[in-house]
Amino acid sequence: MKNGKLIALSAITTALGLVFLAIGAYIETLDLSCLFMASLVLTLPLAKNSVKGALLTYLATAILSLVIGAGRFSVSLTYALFFGIHPILNYLQTRGGKKRFYIYFIKLVLFLISAYLMVYMLNMFVFENEFIIKYLPIIVFVGGTLLFIVYDFCMVRFQKYTNIIVNRLGL
Repeated sequence: MKNGKLIALSAITTALGLVFLAIGAYIETLDLSCLFMASLVLTLPLAKNSVKGALLTYLATAILSLVIGAGRFSVSLTYALFFGIHPILNYLQTRGGKKRFYIYFIKLVLFLISAYLMVYMLNMFVFENEFIIKYLPIIVFVGGTLLFIVYDFCMVRFQKYTNIIVNRLGL
């Protein structure tokens, strides 16, 4: 892919990612879904086999989301820690050969770190049950691992279908 097209595609996907992150920062009930949508945007440069374009998009979106985050640092942080890097790691995992297991483990660790951040920083859940409060780290670990397996499966499938659509359209 030529440099001009790569820069244009990275700029468009950065703008889309920023729109989703800004919506998630300003409307608290949409923060998780907007993080997911900002993550999906990164599959466009990867569909053109441009890891460089995806990294440019990821870095620009992560840095600029801090500026427009309106005090919701936690949304930008969870994007930077997991949701932004996950599609790139998926792409590298499919091309990784023997390193596939290590990349999968890195993705799982990043997901669990962001799950802990989302529970503690986003104040999504208010628990009054002593059992849940006492065992919350274990619940987040087990539930997060199971959720990650489903999330990762869905993201791999989405990347596969994005590649098919981009190739059919000849973009």
